[in-house]
Amino acid sequence: MAEHASVVRVTHFTPAPGKREELVSRLQEGAEQIRQMDGCFGVQICALREAPDQVVSISRWASQSALDAFLKASDSQRANANTLATAAPVTEHLTPL
Repeated sequence: MAEHASVVRVTHFTPAPGKREELVSRLQEGAEQIRQMDGCFGVQICALREAPDQVVSISRWASQSALDAFLKASDSQRANANTLATAAPVTEHLTPL
């Protein structure tokens, strides 16, 4: 496996009122499963210092195909987590230069 990720996925969630802890718990449970997936270098669930109401999921992937496999396998779980947010999450995909 390559030493560095070729894709970094950053997803910002704004929890619905009173749902922050439940959302964090759900995301942390999902992160445990994601860490076991082929091509995953790691996952973190973070608070955003500049916007403390947001929760951010950061995952690093060996390849786009590894990320695609995760997206396919986790579609219903991600949709379920999204119900705890005020709106659809905002996702960015970063590629190293």
